[in-house]
Amino acid sequence: MSAETEFPLPLALLRTLAGPSGLILAADAARLGLQRELRRELERGVLVRLRRGVYMVAAEWSALKPDARYLRRVHAHAAMSAEPPVYSHYSAAALWGLPIIGAWPRNIHLATAAATGGRSSHGVIRHPHEDDVEVSMRSGLQATSVAATAVAMARILPFGHAVAVVDAAIHVPRHGHPLATQEQLESEVIALGRVSGCAAARRAVDFATNLSGSAGESLSRANMFLLGFQIPSLQVPFFDHAGLIGYPDFFWRTINLVGEFDGFGKYLRHEFTQGRPTADIVIAEKLREDRLRAVGMSVCRWGWSTANSLPEFAAFLTRTGVPRIR
Repeated sequence: MSAETEFPLPLALLRTLAGPSGLILAADAARLGLQRELRRELERGVLVRLRRGVYMVAAEWSALKPDARYLRRVHAHAAMSAEPPVYSHYSAAALWGLPIIGAWPRNIHLATAAATGGRSSHGVIRHPHEDDVEVSMRSGLQATSVAATAVAMARILPFGHAVAVVDAAIHVPRHGHPLATQEQLESEVIALGRVSGCAAARRAVDFATNLSGSAGESLSRANMFLLGFQIPSLQVPFFDHAGLIGYPDFFWRTINLVGEFDGFGKYLRHEFTQGRPTADIVIAEKLREDRLRAVGMSVCRWGWSTANSLPEFAAFLTRTGVPRIR
């Protein structure tokens, strides 16, 4: 049969080669004698290459969010590594589900012994450690612990972005346990000694709270601090004659003002949606806001575009009457 009359490799067969992460290894295709077919499907756009020797079905890759795409790149790196690597920084953050505000990198980040050096190559950045770093297993891979990862990221990220990471590390979900504790974060900061970024990490860890429910809430609170506005109470319960109204994101007691961060991701988190359709959630939020106003609260809302811009956020908080304390 000529190349012109060969049939394309069925998508169903491609998927039988995929592992739990949806990755297709060239080595597996070779064992089945499918090297040419794999190459042809890549040329046809049915597959995308994550790194040399690792592929994924293009339609499945396109459906992934940026954090999930980066996580697949980490698993692709692990699949081709001769020795089990220890992932750190962004790569460990992806494994632990810690939020990154902005774009995820393409590079993979590894923790290595200082003696091996820290040279980067082939899209891999190595971070040498003088002392032993705490390592945990996550999704079958080795990664720096949640606390070590959060503190490492706090050393290199802008303050608001760092707060989002450390807040998420110690966040206490309604059902379950936090990934790390404040004490573990503080121990990691102490262990840093006098290295680059230690002051930035200390600042973020000291500001952290386990009450923040999302990266957008954390960024908002951090920027309130940077701008000199009064820091509100978090997750305060409100009640009326019918019972519990809810736990708003922010509450300024001095002016009876409730603040809500309305990032789109809020309507996608299972912890918030509990399986409800988005339309039902929006209606419920409107009714909750009406109940808050009925008990004497003013309510303000903002999203990512406002929280991300210090001038815009300052103007917004000023308009809504939030006191500036410095």
